[in-house]
Amino acid sequence: MTIDLALRGAAAGASLILAAALAPLAMRSLTARFGALFALSAAAYGLGSAQAMITALPDVVSVLKVPAMSAGVFFWWFALALFCDMNRWHWSRLIPLPLVITPAILGLFAAPATLISGSFWGSELINAALMVHVMVIIANGSRDDLVEHRRKFRAIWVGAVAMSIIAITLMHTLQLMTILPQTAHLAQAVILLLVSCGVTAYCLSAQGDFFPEDRDVQKARDPKVEPGIAAADRHLAVELRTLMANGAFTEAGLTVGRLADQLKTPEHRLRQVINQQLGYRNFAAFLNEYRIGAAKTALSDPAQARRQVLQIALDLGYGSIAPFNRAFRAATGITPTQFRREALTDGLDAATAAAE
Repeated sequence: MTIDLALRGAAAGASLILAAALAPLAMRSLTARFGALFALSAAAYGLGSAQAMITALPDVVSVLKVPAMSAGVFFWWFALALFCDMNRWHWSRLIPLPLVITPAILGLFAAPATLISGSFWGSELINAALMVHVMVIIANGSRDDLVEHRRKFRAIWVGAVAMSIIAITLMHTLQLMTILPQTAHLAQAVILLLVSCGVTAYCLSAQGDFFPEDRDVQKARDPKVEPGIAAADRHLAVELRTLMANGAFTEAGLTVGRLADQLKTPEHRLRQVINQQLGYRNFAAFLNEYRIGAAKTALSDPAQARRQVLQIALDLGYGSIAPFNRAFRAATGITPTQFRREALTDGLDAATAAAE
């Protein structure tokens, strides 16, 4: 029990260091806020799950269970903000939180054991589902990610955290049916320590890439070559802009690798130029700048007023109408149909006024 407490206490300490480091950034960065919340909840779990704490301070452990059981939801929020470049909050993401902490709340008010047990099963199922979603986010976005530190973090540590939470969920479920040996608790404590230290060290070493200010998330600077970049990268940026201006962005399923092949340059170098010199955090944002710009032109053209929005989307490289609508709405705040109606109406009004 002493070794278990030492391991879990060290894991909690590493998480608290991360939370303290993110605190100054939390006011300006949604990702930092969620990262700090996850770190605090991980620290609460580290301390509250120690057998020595459960035996010596049961009332304290009961209180710690509330933030500890929130760790899966906070980590889900953190993954969404970090990997999806999310800088806007939606109330629907709050829904899992009260559901997963229900067992801890019921325990504080001495609810019947059967009620706590039933809610616990639901809580663990929700946590497992959220971690599966995190794994899907990791897999789906890896190809488009232009931030090198984040690409590595995606492949190693986030997967490790998600798998650890799934393993802990499984362990908690088994505890409802049988008594686990002390070695299982020690193994869990070792995993907690390794993952906590690894995530903390990596996040601290990549703060600028991981926790941008909200106003900089998804911010795409005007794609022009900056005077301070290397001559070779300047030349590559010029070639890239020329290729895109000539319509390369209309290719369906276009990837960074495909562009790199057309430019006859290594993929990692092209990623670096798009990210560090042109200011894009993911390839989809870079691609959509060109596609949405072309879509606005087509939708505003009276000569193309009878063309279906779907046909415009397909011509621009989108595989279907749904991703086009999402990208267009994210960029403009309205649907393509609304944009077309307003643009054509404004154009007609302007033509009428000129004629008068």
